[in-house]
Amino acid sequence: MRTRTQHNTENAWLIYDHSTRRTMPSNINGTQKARPHPFFAPLLVSLIYDLRYPPTTLRFPSSSPFAGCGYELLRVPLTPERPRQIRLISPNFPWAFDIGPTAGEEVVTCLDVLSTLHAELQRPLTDMEWGTAGDEKRASLIRACDRRLCIQLALHGSSKRTRPTVGFEKPVQREPLLLRVDWLGSSVAFMGLVKDEAVARRRFVPGGGDYPEVWVVKFQKL
Repeated sequence: MRTRTQHNTENAWLIYDHSTRRTMPSNINGTQKARPHPFFAPLLVSLIYDLRYPPTTLRFPSSSPFAGCGYELLRVPLTPERPRQIRLISPNFPWAFDIGPTAGEEVVTCLDVLSTLHAELQRPLTDMEWGTAGDEKRASLIRACDRRLCIQLALHGSSKRTRPTVGFEKPVQREPLLLRVDWLGSSVAFMGLVKDEAVARRRFVPGGGDYPEVWVVKFQKL
């Protein structure tokens, strides 16, 4: 017997397709021919997701027809063309992330995008990345890291930050670990994917060969 979630997953594109045609602009200078699933269309994005946390924490607003449903709903193809590989870039970060289907899937799904994006942004910042950041960016990284740690402490308490000491042993003071997600500053809310050839041209070396289908990630401040 099919569950409600299975039914919604199988019909998600059809449910939104009519509203997409009604709301989206017809064609902006030829750059919007390809479009993502309406879950990820910036003008229609119907989910709330903070990239500092796993995709299992995302939710749909009460106004959404999918309110009360979980992240499993995103196991749908990213586009009608059912891509097998894509590349994510953004003006908000300096990296490029290649995404393929997860085990058991034949195409890239919306959940693949959020899972990979979250995993990549949870990687520690490297010395090279820190070294290329200017003073303003470094200050922003530290502020973002402090905010992230404060939220973690509020959610989970401080038990993990202290341990008993023996005799003259001094507590070890560790610098907080900077993560790639801190590069985003306060713009950690996922706001969908767009096609932007100008951004893509600035990001890739001319003559560097063929690339997977490129999508630009949009963010919003929290």
